[in-house]
Amino acid sequence: MEHFNQTNSRLVNENVYAILPDEEGNIWLGTLSALVLFNPEKRDFTTIEKERNGNPFSVKQITTLFRDSRKRLWIGGEEGISVYNQQHDKLQKELILPDNSMLQAFVNCIYEAVNGVFWIGTREGVYSFSEKEKKVKRYTTANGLPNNVVYGILEDSFGRLWMSTNQGISCLNPETEQFRNFTESDGLQSNQFTSSHYRTATGQMLFGGINGITTFRPELLQDNPHTPPVVITKLQLFNKTVRPDDESGVLSKNISETESITLKSWQSAFSLEFVVSNYISGQHNTFAYMLEGYDKEWYYLNDKRTVSYSNLPHGTYRFLVKAANSDGKWNPTPTVLEIKILPVWYKTWWATLLFVVITAGFIIFVFRFFWMRKSMETKLEMERKDKEHQEEINQMKMRFFINISHELRTPLTLILAPLQEIVNRISDRWTRNQLEYIQRNANRLLHLVNQLMDYRRAELGVFSLKVKKGNAHELIYENFLFYDKLSRHKRINYTLNSELADKEVLFDPNYLELIVNNLLSNAFKYTKSEQSITVTLKEEKGWLLLRVSDTGIGIPLSKQGRIFERFYQVDSEHVGSGIGLSLVQRLVDLHHGRIELASEEEKGSTFSVYLPQDPSSYKPSELASTDEESEEDQVYSTNSREMYFIDTESVANPAIESSDKKRGTILIVEDNIEIRRYLSNGLADLFNTLEVGNGEEALEILKDSEIDVIITDVMMPVMDGIKLCKSVKQNIRTCHIPVMILSAKTEIKDQMEGLQMGADDYIPKPFSLTILTTKIQNMMRTRRRMLERYSKSLEVEPEKITFNAMDEALLKRAMKIVEKNMDNIEFSTDEFAREMGMSRSNLHLKLKAITGESTIDFIRKVRFNEASKLLKDGRYTVAEVSSMVGFNTPSYFATSFKKYFGCLPTEYIKRLKG
Repeated sequence: MEHFNQTNSRLVNENVYAILPDEEGNIWLGTLSALVLFNPEKRDFTTIEKERNGNPFSVKQITTLFRDSRKRLWIGGEEGISVYNQQHDKLQKELILPDNSMLQAFVNCIYEAVNGVFWIGTREGVYSFSEKEKKVKRYTTANGLPNNVVYGILEDSFGRLWMSTNQGISCLNPETEQFRNFTESDGLQSNQFTSSHYRTATGQMLFGGINGITTFRPELLQDNPHTPPVVITKLQLFNKTVRPDDESGVLSKNISETESITLKSWQSAFSLEFVVSNYISGQHNTFAYMLEGYDKEWYYLNDKRTVSYSNLPHGTYRFLVKAANSDGKWNPTPTVLEIKILPVWYKTWWATLLFVVITAGFIIFVFRFFWMRKSMETKLEMERKDKEHQEEINQMKMRFFINISHELRTPLTLILAPLQEIVNRISDRWTRNQLEYIQRNANRLLHLVNQLMDYRRAELGVFSLKVKKGNAHELIYENFLFYDKLSRHKRINYTLNSELADKEVLFDPNYLELIVNNLLSNAFKYTKSEQSITVTLKEEKGWLLLRVSDTGIGIPLSKQGRIFERFYQVDSEHVGSGIGLSLVQRLVDLHHGRIELASEEEKGSTFSVYLPQDPSSYKPSELASTDEESEEDQVYSTNSREMYFIDTESVANPAIESSDKKRGTILIVEDNIEIRRYLSNGLADLFNTLEVGNGEEALEILKDSEIDVIITDVMMPVMDGIKLCKSVKQNIRTCHIPVMILSAKTEIKDQMEGLQMGADDYIPKPFSLTILTTKIQNMMRTRRRMLERYSKSLEVEPEKITFNAMDEALLKRAMKIVEKNMDNIEFSTDEFAREMGMSRSNLHLKLKAITGESTIDFIRKVRFNEASKLLKDGRYTVAEVSSMVGFNTPSYFATSFKKYFGCLPTEYIKRLKG
């Protein structure tokens, strides 16, 4: 016999609590402070350090050691569990417990079940740990365990776990998680056990306790088949037993015979006591209870038979209680007691109803308040929108009258101006032309006046509808022909498709004539050359159908909804009154018909008018007899057709008229062909003229033509006069050209806008052709005088011969380039143009416009100006000066000098000295 201690060996601590042999013949020792490995052959002790490969060894007092199926050593004791892998010499801290309670857990035993689940017995219950699923579960007395101190765990052949505790032995079925508990009355040595436990090879289980050893074969134990029912024996309120018919008024008979009780709101704290009806081994029964409506799960009792509740909210509950016998078999049918707790007075139904009524009244009051407030805001918003709408209408009316004003000013111009010319110069042919102008534009005025009157009559409901049978084809064809000459002039493909040549239909001739003329007028207005207009007339399903289609500019989808509104215009490029289509819709409505629009932008528009053919669609007063005349109801024709009958020979775009007697070229930019032709005829005797219809066309002309003055209108399609003026004045090639604006926009702000864009003059319509001619002559005369002064001067002074900063800067730059190349014999106009960043032709036109000289003359003038300065200086010979100003030979310099100054260089020097 040997005795090992700290004195005669390397045993670090003499308090040894656990011993475990391994397959290699070594013995593991669990001590109070360390894990020790003992080699029996060498009689040597090895202490496992507190830290292994960075992992701490946290168990203080080692009370149990266990080797698992993977040969790992599980170390349990105070403050949890550590696992030591001897093969890899690695210490691992396992998180066995679900929270920080692991730090205080005292492990008594460890067991690995056949299925690989580890069971750990502690002083705080038993834990199951699935290493594969990383799942931990804890079982305590709340789950049926008789006591939370578990000393030993063994597994029988059925997979059940047997545990020794401080309150007997308990058997756990892992599948059902049901506990079956055994105590001293079942033959145990005592209810108190120790950590000693063992299972023999034959399945015999041994558990050591304070009074010996308890041994048994689990397979031979028989279950008790009887499951006793539970009887509720006592009800207490505030720790006072309630009896039948006492002052509480709760029970009318014994509680064990009562199925339901009713408690007042202040009686919500109560307790119930219960027992099993079988008193044999009653102390082994386990109870489970739940209060439905309050508890979420069953609660288990081992030692207690009383449960208490307090401060329960009002409502109806069901108290359920059941029991398990000594073998853990539960009665499937629980005992039920219904408990109803009345609410306090303010939670009763009538109080709730009162509160609901009061709340509803308050909500209604608040809702009504906010509804009235919202209604007031809505009313104010509607008034604001109505005001804005009215303002919009007023603005549209204002634009309408402004447009009408513009339309009236143009005919007035063509009435007053020709009359003045007739007085100034009488000529039969010329007089006839002027009278034709007056006639055409008087018709235009009549057209506008008639259109206004027609619309006013339609607006006031004065039109009297008189429908009768007639040949609509003849009426449409007659009006169709009125536009034939205009279609040929504009090169428009103009066709009529009619299926009613020999058929009579119902219609009002006056209405139909107004409708077709307005639709055709609108179509020609928005259709360009090489496009088409088609008129279709037929009868379709009881309706007379008049359709006018064009392939013009079309109407954007966003604007189609407002196209029939009065005073509304699709765009500002085609100026008009904006009442033609509105009048058409009004007439169609009065005719009990309908009008439809189909349009796509840049592809054209189609207006379809449907007039009913059923006589019942009209009132008796609207049906005219066959012999009834409607002269008294004749409406004004909105189409003064004469305004469209233009002499195509007189409006052809003229080429520049070349005449030696004429001084300068005038570019006329005007979309109104009458005014454009009038200006061209009026100015043709004094100037060459070019005509275009908008600013974009004018810019194309300016690219290749030498223009002296531009006369432009303001309101034009594609590009207006203001944009044209801005483009001209901001372009270095054209900024020297004077721009005169002729416009019917006569307000000060309009004139200021034109002048601020660089216009040289702004003349309101109506204008005097005599005054216009005089202003052009004065402008060109001033320019000629300035150029004459420049030609006589040796000096080139940009600030004195230019009218704007761009021209002045260009001229100064040109002088610097010539001066830089003063002695360059090879300096040419091409090189000059390259350095100026312009084409040779543009540079020539620009210098010609500013100085009146060609590019070569400009170079020579700068050089001869420098030559005169050098000769005056007297320090250089003629030959030297010749070379210094870029001449290759003195003789050529002398010849050129004589042509420029009228004398040879030597004579020029003598004059200076004399």
